[in-house]
Amino acid sequence: MNRRLLLAGFGGLLTLSALPTLAQDKTYTLIFKHTQGEMAKYKLVMDMTIQIKDKDGKAISLPGMDEAGMKMKMGGTLVQKTKAVKADGGATLSGQMREGTMEVMGQSNSMPEGIESITEVDKLGKVLKMETSKDGEPMNNPFMGMMQMDKMTSMGVGIVYPDKPVKVGDKWEQTLPGMVKGSTLKVLSKVLGIEQIDGKEALQIKQYIVMPLDMGMDKDGQPAKGKGNGMSMTGSMTIDALYSISTADARVLKTVNKIKGTMRMNLPKEAAQQSPFGSTMNMGITGVMTQSLLSVGKVEDDKDAKPDAPKKGVR
Repeated sequence: MNRRLLLAGFGGLLTLSALPTLAQDKTYTLIFKHTQGEMAKYKLVMDMTIQIKDKDGKAISLPGMDEAGMKMKMGGTLVQKTKAVKADGGATLSGQMREGTMEVMGQSNSMPEGIESITEVDKLGKVLKMETSKDGEPMNNPFMGMMQMDKMTSMGVGIVYPDKPVKVGDKWEQTLPGMVKGSTLKVLSKVLGIEQIDGKEALQIKQYIVMPLDMGMDKDGQPAKGKGNGMSMTGSMTIDALYSISTADARVLKTVNKIKGTMRMNLPKEAAQQSPFGSTMNMGITGVMTQSLLSVGKVEDDKDAKPDAPKKGVR
């Protein structure tokens, strides 16, 4: 065999054998590239099972619910709009669920529309501030007083990215503020590999999140941590998540979240007398929530948005 051809072939084999190593060693900086006036739509599907037991651990069955638990399904289109972009890479986002449906114990209903969340995030995806409203007014919900919306981490289609470049095989740990006041989340992450989604290169990032729960409400409906003289809820939840993230702009293309949790609810005497569960209710929660990117467009092309209400005195 010609010596030149032999050397060329040998060199080609060396090059091919090095390709996987080069791909594994490539680093990625995950900073989302926000664009003002942009709109992204995600398909959201959630399938949950809630099992309820009394204080002695005996399963409770109610009409429409057997010992296997209460089935709950939810689905719809999550619309996220970029309202403003900051010079440091952060942004103000609005989120709204459309055409949402919820099925509980075999009964299906449409979810109310008009509820909108306004969220400020930094360049890594961490939530700096969040407000939830319906038709422009804050929602009057006593549980909202227990939440630290000004500190919580990004949830749903969001993810808090690491503050340094990563490559396949890298691991990191984050301690982030949780939803409940005074709580924190422990987040363990690992880059599993690279995949192709609709022609886009994406990083697969696996996350394991531990979320403690400790909420309470006094007899007047005011937030009160611990039992006190009202309702209390304690427990923990874990989320085993798999994100597919575009390497081009760090946009989340797809998520699969496996949820598992246990909660214990204690009711005050007055409420316990009218409750079919008694004074104590133990709940076990399992479920899967998925989100997948449907489209990316411009806010001005949003044909699903409701027209603005006419101003007073104007016809």
